[in-house]
Amino acid sequence: MEVTVLQAVGIGLVALFAYMVDFCAYAQWDRPIFTCMLVGFVLGDMKQALILGANLELLYMGTMSIGAALPPDIYTGGILGVAFAIVTGTGIEGAVTLCLPIASLALAVKQFFYTFFRGYCTHRADHYASIGDADGVARMHIFSLLMWVPMAMLVGFAFYSGSAMVQTILDSIPKFIMNGISVASGMIPALGFAMLAKLTVTQKTLPFLFLGFALVSYLSIDVTGVAIFGVIAAVVAVYFTKPANAAVAAVEVEDDDNEF
Repeated sequence: MEVTVLQAVGIGLVALFAYMVDFCAYAQWDRPIFTCMLVGFVLGDMKQALILGANLELLYMGTMSIGAALPPDIYTGGILGVAFAIVTGTGIEGAVTLCLPIASLALAVKQFFYTFFRGYCTHRADHYASIGDADGVARMHIFSLLMWVPMAMLVGFAFYSGSAMVQTILDSIPKFIMNGISVASGMIPALGFAMLAKLTVTQKTLPFLFLGFALVSYLSIDVTGVAIFGVIAAVVAVYFTKPANAAVAAVEVEDDDNEF
């Protein structure tokens, strides 16, 4: 599939849209499950893009920035990984192979812009704050948005100029390695759900987990049905049961009132 200039511009705009999420209350539209849908719209293959995006979302589940510690750039890695996978026709194997090194390289480029461009904006904002110029601080905040423009341009240029090179690299990878990546990519959903379960499953929620498993295994209920039962169980647990501590507290308050 030959890449056009219009498609490269579209991929760059998708990247710019993803980067802007930090300045819009972090609405989660930078996640691969959403950005890959936009990539599919640009490249005309929404179905394949959504499949790849869902798999990459499981791969990156739980990835987040903590203070100054930044993870690999999942925005760029997901966008370019899926875009190249669609163009080269390599599927999830190609997406997984490409997104990790692209994300690591993009993080280094992002750190460069953070250090020099945003560092300048931060020092200027500190200066304006020291003299009580709130408008100057706001201007520096808005001006710092411009760092994402060259980042998005780099993404678009990399997609336009790198498709042929990426195809050559993928063709040179031995078949047994690609088969291994294919097997590993099949484990990604299980790994993602295991990470999610580790964060959410407690002694109180564990019975509901087994309840969902039993519904699927013995009653052949689909995921939507399990979700409906889960919502009903949550409503019952929250609104129709009174925690023991709350009951004890209510009794104590009643006893105090009786004393007066």
